[in-house]
Amino acid sequence: MTIFRRRPNENFWCYKVRLGPNQWRTFKGFSDKRATDEKARQHQAQIDRGEVGLVDPYAEHKGSPLAQHVADYLAELIAKGNDPENTHRTELRLKKMHNVCGWNRLPDITTTSFLKFRDTGNMAKAAPKTRNDYQQIIRQFCRWCVRNGRLPLDPFQNLATVKVNGDIRRQRRALTDQEVQCLLQVTPAPRRTVYLAALLTGLRRAELEQLRWSDVHLDSPKPYLDVRASTTKNGQRAIIWLRDDLATTLRSLDQSGDAVFTVPDMDVFKADLASAEIAEKDKQGRIVDFHCLRHTLATNLGRAGVSVQTAMQVMRHSDIRLTTRTYTDASLLPTAEAIETLPRWEVQFQEKAVRTVGIPDVEIISRATKGATKTCAFPCVSVPSDAQQMGLTDNEHTRMDSEKSRNLQGVGAGNENIRGVGIEPTTKGL
Repeated sequence: MTIFRRRPNENFWCYKVRLGPNQWRTFKGFSDKRATDEKARQHQAQIDRGEVGLVDPYAEHKGSPLAQHVADYLAELIAKGNDPENTHRTELRLKKMHNVCGWNRLPDITTTSFLKFRDTGNMAKAAPKTRNDYQQIIRQFCRWCVRNGRLPLDPFQNLATVKVNGDIRRQRRALTDQEVQCLLQVTPAPRRTVYLAALLTGLRRAELEQLRWSDVHLDSPKPYLDVRASTTKNGQRAIIWLRDDLATTLRSLDQSGDAVFTVPDMDVFKADLASAEIAEKDKQGRIVDFHCLRHTLATNLGRAGVSVQTAMQVMRHSDIRLTTRTYTDASLLPTAEAIETLPRWEVQFQEKAVRTVGIPDVEIISRATKGATKTCAFPCVSVPSDAQQMGLTDNEHTRMDSEKSRNLQGVGAGNENIRGVGIEPTTKGL
């Protein structure tokens, strides 16, 4: 929708509304721009709702069954090479919303009916991530309908998602070194290779299942996996480097088939955990499942001091919070050892007594000693007096101090006192 003047000297505004994909029509408005804008908005809204006497470009699609639109949408996802497992999950959840919400036609899809489905009943007890996943699926479907001219707009474009922070229903933990060692020892060779690959590459269960021998490059100077974009969760190609022990293990496998691994199901994995005496749930309620092997990788990267940016690349994360908060098990990080690596400061304090003019040496020494006993654990070094520096005895020291005291008292009392200290007075120039 746009507002414009056809010619600069015209005294009225025109507006253009959208009738359908790449279909526009111009109407005459008013001399006031604001009034024309308001009329254009109302006109566009009426067209989108099919309330005006124009040909509704969405009439055919609005009358078609919703199941037909869903089938077309899923067919396009498969044609694009989307993950079959994700496509199947999308189909199941769209069908569930179709049945529970009572959606039979495209106009039946509203935010009101979806919120009633998402926030009430059994769905209200589901994890926030699951509820947001339903919202994401229906929004992607509606956006596809808008792009293909089946809907005028996406009804969920301004709908907020459910807050996830602080409400994680399934909390996982990483395996310790001892637990990993036990798991690999009690597991037979085929499954042991699967677990080792998950621990050293971070590949998810579905990604391991879809890995083919054509994706494995063991003859390269540095062996690596070239994971296809159609098999990754984020839909992007990934280059994953292989450690020497994992590369050696892969070379020993039978490469006659197409798939590299046969990933065990959860029952088999739980049996292997029981054989390794690894509890499925700890005292904090955190569980251990196959995805915890990926958590173990992120935690071990943090323990090894790998930079966060590098760890994000290894984990193939786009958000640093996933790497540092969700996948890193803070309870296994070497926090105590980190404190021991801090520098140690040897701080020593030493107070020096400074001689002050007009204060006897004995008083200076006593002040310095008194201050040292209160504020410093180290002995203070006092400055010796003149008599001590000259090596005088105690009697000579006392006589010298007495003469010094008499001479100081005579200063300013008169010329006769000045003569007593050996200074001749003079009156010249007065």
